[in-house]
Amino acid sequence: MNSAAKPDTGIPSPKEQIIPSGSNLFKASFLILALLGTFYATQQFAVPMENPWLKWSIIAAAAFWNSMLLIGMGVLSHDAIHKVLFRTPFWNELWGGLLAGLVLIPIEANRQFHMEHHRFSHQPGLDPENPMHQNSFLFAITVGPFVALYAQYLVLAKIAAGGDFGRVIKDIFFVAVALSFYLLLLPALGISLLYTWGATMLALPIVFSVRALADHYGIPPVVRTAKKNEETEEEIESGVTMRQQVSGWVVMTPQWLQWLWSHVNYHEVHHKYPYLSHAYL
Repeated sequence: MNSAAKPDTGIPSPKEQIIPSGSNLFKASFLILALLGTFYATQQFAVPMENPWLKWSIIAAAAFWNSMLLIGMGVLSHDAIHKVLFRTPFWNELWGGLLAGLVLIPIEANRQFHMEHHRFSHQPGLDPENPMHQNSFLFAITVGPFVALYAQYLVLAKIAAGGDFGRVIKDIFFVAVALSFYLLLLPALGISLLYTWGATMLALPIVFSVRALADHYGIPPVVRTAKKNEETEEEIESGVTMRQQVSGWVVMTPQWLQWLWSHVNYHEVHHKYPYLSHAYL
Protein backbone atom coordinates (compact mmCIF):
# COMPACT_ATOMS: atom_id res chain seq x y z
CA MET A 1 0.00 0.00 0.00
CA ASN A 2 1.42 3.35 -1.04
CA SER A 3 0.96 5.83 1.79
CA ALA A 4 3.14 8.57 0.31
CA ALA A 5 1.43 11.93 0.53
CA LYS A 6 0.70 13.78 -2.67
CA PRO A 7 3.00 16.78 -3.14
CA ASP A 8 1.43 20.15 -2.42
CA THR A 9 1.69 22.05 -5.71
CA GLY A 10 -0.35 24.99 -4.48
CA ILE A 11 -2.81 24.40 -7.32
CA PRO A 12 -6.35 23.69 -6.08
CA SER A 13 -8.51 20.91 -7.47
CA PRO A 14 -11.76 21.84 -9.25
CA LYS A 15 -13.73 21.41 -6.02
CA GLU A 16 -11.16 23.20 -3.87
CA GLN A 17 -10.90 26.37 -5.93
CA ILE A 18 -12.85 29.44 -4.89
CA ILE A 19 -14.88 30.99 -7.70
CA PRO A 20 -14.67 34.82 -7.39
CA SER A 21 -18.38 35.29 -8.10
CA GLY A 22 -18.59 38.70 -6.43
CA SER A 23 -15.66 40.22 -8.31
CA ASN A 24 -16.85 38.60 -11.55
CA LEU A 25 -20.29 40.17 -11.09
CA PHE A 26 -18.70 43.55 -10.39
CA LYS A 27 -16.44 43.31 -13.43
CA ALA A 28 -19.25 42.18 -15.75
CA SER A 29 -21.45 45.06 -14.56
CA PHE A 30 -18.56 47.52 -14.86
CA LEU A 31 -17.77 46.45 -18.43
CA ILE A 32 -21.38 46.79 -19.59
CA LEU A 33 -21.91 50.15 -17.87
CA ALA A 34 -18.54 51.43 -19.10
CA LEU A 35 -19.47 50.48 -22.66
CA LEU A 36 -22.82 52.24 -22.40
CA GLY A 37 -21.17 55.23 -20.72
CA THR A 38 -18.55 55.56 -23.46
CA PHE A 39 -21.25 55.37 -26.12
CA TYR A 40 -23.16 58.15 -24.35
CA ALA A 41 -20.07 60.32 -23.82
CA THR A 42 -19.09 59.95 -27.47
CA GLN A 43 -22.55 61.09 -28.53
CA GLN A 44 -22.58 64.05 -26.15
CA PHE A 45 -19.05 65.38 -26.58
CA ALA A 46 -17.46 64.07 -29.78
CA VAL A 47 -20.31 63.94 -32.29
CA PRO A 48 -21.24 67.67 -32.04
CA MET A 49 -17.62 68.80 -32.64
CA GLU A 50 -17.10 70.89 -35.77
CA ASN A 51 -13.41 70.05 -36.22
CA PRO A 52 -13.53 66.76 -38.19
CA TRP A 53 -9.98 65.72 -37.26
CA LEU A 54 -10.59 66.12 -33.54
CA LYS A 55 -14.07 64.61 -33.80
CA TRP A 56 -12.98 61.45 -35.59
CA SER A 57 -9.84 61.08 -33.48
CA ILE A 58 -11.97 60.97 -30.34
CA ILE A 59 -14.48 58.61 -31.97
CA ALA A 60 -11.65 56.29 -33.05
CA ALA A 61 -10.05 56.34 -29.59
CA ALA A 62 -13.42 55.60 -27.99
CA ALA A 63 -14.01 52.75 -30.46
CA PHE A 64 -10.72 51.08 -29.52
CA TRP A 65 -11.47 51.52 -25.82
CA ASN A 66 -14.93 50.01 -26.36
CA SER A 67 -13.29 47.10 -28.15
CA MET A 68 -11.07 46.49 -25.14
CA LEU A 69 -14.19 46.44 -22.96
CA LEU A 70 -15.81 43.93 -25.30
CA ILE A 71 -12.72 41.72 -25.18
CA GLY A 72 -13.05 41.83 -21.39
CA MET A 73 -16.63 40.60 -21.73
CA GLY A 74 -15.50 37.85 -24.06
CA VAL A 75 -12.89 36.69 -21.57
CA LEU A 76 -15.47 36.50 -18.78
CA SER A 77 -17.77 34.50 -21.05
CA HIS A 78 -14.79 32.19 -21.62
CA ASP A 79 -14.77 31.50 -17.87
CA ALA A 80 -18.48 30.73 -18.18
CA ILE A 81 -17.67 28.19 -20.89
CA HIS A 82 -15.43 26.41 -18.38
CA LYS A 83 -18.21 26.85 -15.77
CA VAL A 84 -16.08 28.95 -13.43
CA LEU A 85 -17.67 32.39 -13.86
CA PHE A 86 -20.21 31.66 -11.12
CA ARG A 87 -20.52 28.58 -8.94
CA THR A 88 -24.28 28.39 -9.57
CA PRO A 89 -24.97 26.95 -13.05
CA PHE A 90 -27.96 29.25 -13.67
CA TRP A 91 -26.01 32.46 -13.09
CA ASN A 92 -22.99 31.07 -14.90
CA GLU A 93 -25.03 30.43 -18.04
CA LEU A 94 -27.11 33.62 -17.79
CA TRP A 95 -24.18 36.00 -17.44
CA GLY A 96 -21.98 33.98 -19.75
CA GLY A 97 -24.64 34.04 -22.46
CA LEU A 98 -25.24 37.78 -22.09
CA LEU A 99 -21.54 38.65 -22.15
CA ALA A 100 -20.86 36.40 -25.13
CA GLY A 101 -23.89 37.82 -26.92
CA LEU A 102 -22.60 41.37 -26.54
CA VAL A 103 -19.53 40.26 -28.50
CA LEU A 104 -21.96 38.61 -30.98
CA ILE A 105 -20.72 35.14 -30.04
CA PRO A 106 -23.25 32.30 -29.48
CA ILE A 107 -22.10 30.76 -26.20
CA GLU A 108 -23.14 27.13 -26.77
CA ALA A 109 -21.50 27.05 -30.19
CA ASN A 110 -18.44 28.72 -28.71
CA ARG A 111 -18.32 26.17 -25.89
CA GLN A 112 -18.24 23.29 -28.38
CA PHE A 113 -15.68 25.12 -30.54
CA HIS A 114 -13.50 25.94 -27.55
CA MET A 115 -13.50 22.45 -26.06
CA GLU A 116 -12.42 21.07 -29.44
CA HIS A 117 -9.64 23.65 -29.41
CA HIS A 118 -8.47 22.35 -26.03
CA ARG A 119 -8.68 18.75 -27.23
CA PHE A 120 -6.76 19.34 -30.47
CA SER A 121 -4.55 22.37 -29.75
CA HIS A 122 -2.16 23.03 -32.64
CA GLN A 123 -3.00 19.79 -34.44
CA PRO A 124 -3.34 20.62 -38.15
CA GLY A 125 -6.77 19.81 -39.50
CA LEU A 126 -8.18 19.20 -36.01
CA ASP A 127 -7.71 22.39 -33.97
CA PRO A 128 -10.62 24.65 -35.01
CA GLU A 129 -8.46 27.73 -34.31
CA ASN A 130 -5.76 26.64 -36.76
CA PRO A 131 -7.28 28.46 -39.76
CA MET A 132 -6.96 31.68 -37.78
CA HIS A 133 -3.47 31.20 -36.33
CA GLN A 134 -1.55 29.02 -38.77
CA ASN A 135 -1.28 31.55 -41.58
CA SER A 136 0.83 34.57 -42.41
CA PHE A 137 0.91 37.36 -39.85
CA LEU A 138 -0.90 39.69 -42.25
CA PHE A 139 -3.68 37.15 -42.80
CA ALA A 140 -4.00 36.41 -39.08
CA ILE A 141 -4.28 40.05 -38.07
CA THR A 142 -6.68 41.12 -40.83
CA VAL A 143 -8.77 38.11 -41.86
CA GLY A 144 -8.34 35.95 -38.75
CA PRO A 145 -11.11 37.61 -36.68
CA PHE A 146 -13.67 37.06 -39.44
CA VAL A 147 -12.57 33.44 -39.84
CA ALA A 148 -13.08 32.98 -36.09
CA LEU A 149 -16.54 34.60 -36.09
CA TYR A 150 -17.68 32.57 -39.10
CA ALA A 151 -16.49 29.39 -37.39
CA GLN A 152 -18.76 30.06 -34.38
CA TYR A 153 -21.89 30.28 -36.52
CA LEU A 154 -20.79 27.29 -38.58
CA VAL A 155 -20.71 25.27 -35.35
CA LEU A 156 -24.14 26.68 -34.45
CA ALA A 157 -25.49 25.53 -37.82
CA LYS A 158 -24.07 22.04 -37.19
CA ILE A 159 -25.74 21.96 -33.76
CA ALA A 160 -29.04 22.89 -35.41
CA ALA A 161 -28.54 20.24 -38.09
CA GLY A 162 -28.00 17.71 -35.30
CA GLY A 163 -31.41 18.55 -33.86
CA ASP A 164 -30.21 20.06 -30.56
CA PHE A 165 -32.65 22.95 -30.79
CA GLY A 166 -32.49 23.78 -27.08
CA ARG A 167 -28.89 24.94 -27.41
CA VAL A 168 -29.69 26.73 -30.67
CA ILE A 169 -32.58 28.65 -29.11
CA LYS A 170 -30.37 29.56 -26.16
CA ASP A 171 -27.73 31.00 -28.49
CA ILE A 172 -30.24 32.88 -30.63
CA PHE A 173 -31.87 34.32 -27.52
CA PHE A 174 -28.67 35.78 -26.06
CA VAL A 175 -27.46 37.19 -29.38
CA ALA A 176 -30.94 38.70 -29.93
CA VAL A 177 -30.82 40.33 -26.48
CA ALA A 178 -27.43 41.82 -27.34
CA LEU A 179 -28.64 43.11 -30.70
CA SER A 180 -31.65 44.65 -28.96
CA PHE A 181 -29.24 46.44 -26.62
CA TYR A 182 -27.34 47.87 -29.58
CA LEU A 183 -30.08 48.44 -32.16
CA LEU A 184 -33.00 49.41 -29.92
CA LEU A 185 -31.71 50.77 -26.62
CA LEU A 186 -28.95 52.98 -28.04
CA PRO A 187 -31.22 54.82 -30.52
CA ALA A 188 -33.87 55.13 -27.79
CA LEU A 189 -31.25 56.97 -25.70
CA GLY A 190 -30.48 59.29 -28.60
CA ILE A 191 -27.13 57.62 -29.32
CA SER A 192 -26.03 57.40 -32.95
CA LEU A 193 -25.18 53.85 -34.00
CA LEU A 194 -22.79 55.09 -36.68
CA TYR A 195 -20.48 56.99 -34.34
CA THR A 196 -20.62 54.52 -31.45
CA TRP A 197 -21.45 50.88 -32.13
CA GLY A 198 -20.60 51.10 -35.82
CA ALA A 199 -17.16 52.58 -35.13
CA THR A 200 -16.59 50.01 -32.38
CA MET A 201 -17.41 47.13 -34.73
CA LEU A 202 -14.74 48.44 -37.12
CA ALA A 203 -12.12 48.59 -34.36
CA LEU A 204 -13.03 45.31 -32.65
CA PRO A 205 -11.47 42.95 -35.25
CA ILE A 206 -8.11 44.70 -34.88
CA VAL A 207 -8.14 44.52 -31.08
CA PHE A 208 -9.36 40.92 -31.19
CA SER A 209 -6.67 39.82 -33.62
CA VAL A 210 -3.88 41.36 -31.53
CA ARG A 211 -5.27 39.61 -28.46
CA ALA A 212 -5.69 36.30 -30.32
CA LEU A 213 -2.18 36.44 -31.80
CA ALA A 214 -0.84 36.76 -28.27
CA ASP A 215 -2.56 33.46 -27.40
CA HIS A 216 -1.32 31.00 -30.01
CA TYR A 217 0.37 32.57 -33.02
CA GLY A 218 3.76 31.14 -33.96
CA ILE A 219 3.54 27.91 -31.95
CA PRO A 220 4.62 24.94 -34.12
CA PRO A 221 2.05 22.28 -35.08
CA VAL A 222 1.97 19.16 -32.91
CA VAL A 223 0.92 15.56 -33.49
CA ARG A 224 -0.59 13.65 -30.58
CA THR A 225 -1.49 10.01 -30.21
CA ALA A 226 -4.93 8.68 -31.08
CA LYS A 227 -5.53 7.91 -27.40
CA LYS A 228 -5.07 11.54 -26.46
CA ASN A 229 -7.41 12.58 -29.24
CA GLU A 230 -10.15 10.56 -27.51
CA GLU A 231 -10.14 12.59 -24.29
CA THR A 232 -13.46 13.16 -22.58
CA GLU A 233 -14.60 16.66 -21.64
CA GLU A 234 -13.67 15.92 -18.01
CA GLU A 235 -10.15 14.91 -19.06
CA ILE A 236 -9.82 18.06 -21.14
CA GLU A 237 -10.90 20.21 -18.19
CA SER A 238 -8.35 18.50 -15.94
CA GLY A 239 -5.57 19.46 -18.36
CA VAL A 240 -3.49 16.42 -17.37
CA THR A 241 -2.47 15.42 -20.88
CA MET A 242 -1.71 18.99 -21.93
CA ARG A 243 0.87 19.87 -19.30
CA GLN A 244 3.85 18.50 -21.21
CA GLN A 245 2.95 20.44 -24.34
CA VAL A 246 3.36 24.12 -25.20
CA SER A 247 -0.16 25.26 -26.05
CA GLY A 248 -0.09 29.02 -25.61
CA TRP A 249 1.96 32.01 -24.58
CA VAL A 250 2.45 33.87 -21.33
CA VAL A 251 2.46 37.56 -22.24
CA MET A 252 3.35 40.14 -19.62
CA THR A 253 0.87 43.02 -19.53
CA PRO A 254 0.19 45.98 -17.20
CA GLN A 255 -1.72 45.26 -14.02
CA TRP A 256 -4.78 47.23 -15.14
CA LEU A 257 -4.98 45.22 -18.36
CA GLN A 258 -4.56 41.97 -16.43
CA TRP A 259 -7.61 42.99 -14.41
CA LEU A 260 -9.65 44.23 -17.38
CA TRP A 261 -8.94 41.08 -19.40
CA SER A 262 -9.07 38.66 -16.46
CA HIS A 263 -5.49 37.37 -16.74
CA VAL A 264 -6.08 35.94 -20.22
CA ASN A 265 -2.44 36.82 -20.93
CA TYR A 266 -1.49 33.68 -18.96
CA HIS A 267 -2.88 31.54 -21.76
CA GLU A 268 -0.28 28.80 -21.48
CA VAL A 269 -1.21 28.29 -17.83
CA HIS A 270 -4.90 28.14 -18.78
CA HIS A 271 -4.24 25.33 -21.25
CA LYS A 272 -2.41 23.35 -18.60
CA TYR A 273 -5.16 23.91 -16.01
CA PRO A 274 -8.38 24.62 -17.97
CA TYR A 275 -10.62 24.20 -14.93
CA LEU A 276 -9.01 27.05 -12.98
CA SER A 277 -10.77 30.38 -12.61
CA HIS A 278 -8.83 33.32 -14.03
CA ALA A 279 -8.12 34.41 -10.45
CA TYR A 280 -5.59 31.56 -10.13
CA LEU A 281 -3.70 32.24 -13.36
